Amino acid sequence: MSAASRSPGAAAPAERPPVTARLLARARNSPHTVLAAAVLAAAAYLCLVNLDYAALWHDEAPTALIGRNLLQQGDITGWDGRNLVGGTSGRTLNDDLRDVLPPLMYAVSAVSFALFGVSETSARVVPALFGVLSLVLLYLLLRQHLRQHPRLILLCLLFAAWSPQLLLYFRQSRYYAFMALALIAAFSLYETWWRSGRAWALGGLTLVAALAFFNHYAGGAATMLAIAAWHLLFRRHETTPRQWLALAAGGGIVVSLGAAYLGWVGLLGGERNGFAAYTGVVGLDEYRGTVPPVVLRLAIYARELFTADWVSWPVLLWFAGVLSWAAMGDLRRPRAARTAHGGGRPARSRGARPDAAAKHGKLAAREARRDDVPAAAVGRIVLAGALFALFSAALSPQPVWVLGVADLRYYMGALPLLLPMKGLFVEWLWRRWPIAGGAALAVLLLSSAGAWPFNIALIHTGERTLGLHLPQFVQEIHRPYRDSMRVVSEYLLRYAEQDDLVYVPRFSDREALIFTTGDRVRYCCVLDENTPLPAATTAKLGPHLAARGTIPDWIVLFGRPDPEYMARIADRFAVVAQPDVYHYPTQRPEINLHAFTPLPARGLGVHILQRRAAKELSCGGSRSPAAGWALCASWPRCAGRAATACSSH
Repeated sequence: MSAASRSPGAAAPAERPPVTARLLARARNSPHTVLAAAVLAAAAYLCLVNLDYAALWHDEAPTALIGRNLLQQGDITGWDGRNLVGGTSGRTLNDDLRDVLPPLMYAVSAVSFALFGVSETSARVVPALFGVLSLVLLYLLLRQHLRQHPRLILLCLLFAAWSPQLLLYFRQSRYYAFMALALIAAFSLYETWWRSGRAWALGGLTLVAALAFFNHYAGGAATMLAIAAWHLLFRRHETTPRQWLALAAGGGIVVSLGAAYLGWVGLLGGERNGFAAYTGVVGLDEYRGTVPPVVLRLAIYARELFTADWVSWPVLLWFAGVLSWAAMGDLRRPRAARTAHGGGRPARSRGARPDAAAKHGKLAAREARRDDVPAAAVGRIVLAGALFALFSAALSPQPVWVLGVADLRYYMGALPLLLPMKGLFVEWLWRRWPIAGGAALAVLLLSSAGAWPFNIALIHTGERTLGLHLPQFVQEIHRPYRDSMRVVSEYLLRYAEQDDLVYVPRFSDREALIFTTGDRVRYCCVLDENTPLPAATTAKLGPHLAARGTIPDWIVLFGRPDPEYMARIADRFAVVAQPDVYHYPTQRPEINLHAFTPLPARGLGVHILQRRAAKELSCGGSRSPAAGWALCASWPRCAGRAATACSSH
């Protein structure tokens, strides 16, 4: 209808305000939502910026290499036609050279390389995006449980999204980010299914649980066990037989799929039955202490939660007190109620002025708001993370009593669900003393002071990790990180000839170098006489992989050289470079192994040796085949480190 055809008395339709005005109005009405979006945007930036600032380290490189092989060959194989990736002497490969570790991380690398090309950045970008998605899901989970407390949601999200430890894990070409994503998604889908009864939520939970298992065997099992234990603790009396059947069916599907895959790759039912038979992890049966191994394992892992500042011990003590107080029924009863009903006394005393009574009512209402912290709701989220950490620690394949420290990566997925405890503590303080709440927020967010004086010691230096971790992390990722892998790679790419043979004693160092130098050089002396791979399989590979009879062109030694070994090869090899860089990859994410700035060599650097020019030492060792064996096999492969630290990737 045109304006001219309208009747004079008709009211004109109201004009819609501009988009900008609507957004500003929404921001004024929901300021915490806007702030949460800003927090997530900053976290996304910290996850994605300068992903190539450091080289791929010992665990990242095999993931990227096998992912590249999957893209090029259509199979999860450790052989690319030039170099072999498969742990000590090919131990983590089955008879078909197929890697037996969980396949999802390799598929993620293959997809990333297909989309963005093969590089360090593309190896890490999809896991980083998984990390960002996990933070978004955490925000939705917090809203699911804490909808009436927007500021608390923001605080809980802030501690997770700006956690330098969590962000370090997200920036890795490994299974870490998806482990956190799967746990958050599984718990959220479980809650959705329970509250709504929707079949799609249970189907999604089953799918996420299956992907979690194929992402990490122990982490996937811990995810399912944590959800099951949580349900038994809180919902078992309300669960109908039909719901029990639905949960059992979902769990049965995941177990069946997992068992079928483990049987296919050979971890179950093969000649090398069991995970330890493939990885070569040693020390599982060496503990002879009086404390049961499982109890000792759980104690060490629980201790690391505090010393690594995942759970600040002052916050935990406060949280335990709040929950105990709530269990006694006093936390939820506001003081106004106690005043109104205590002994039948009237709230207003005789002769008091009306304005005094009103003031008393306002104070009582304020006290009620101060006490009304949803400890139980946050406690349920924290408990889900704690259960995951408990089962992950119990299922960890590492003998922690050998090193005395826990492998934090095995239960890092619990970290986003444990950090809301800090958010609740700050919220509780803020309601009483805003200045104290702001100070606590700054201290707990920026530093690791919550673990003082029990801060974990950096394994390489013995120094405590107490510090301003968030500023240190931000500074670290905005500048190149000079690590041993990059330094050695640059040297070989500059001075080595095409197809030179390079010998690196430890498989972990060698596999980290293959990603950046594998097209230029070949890494030799990989398979010794104790390799579990069948002779029919190894015969199809390059002869340079055999340690016996192979003389390399280069030898790269990481760590303090063995004097006897150096004396034995002195007449054949000369040291041509000793870069001042620490031998171990201190850019790895675990806080007990991570250095925010590169460490100097301190006598534990890198030695690069080149073969002396001599006709009688031509590659192939025609003069003395045994000489090649002496050169490649006599180096102590785990010198200076515990055996378990270099047992598998």
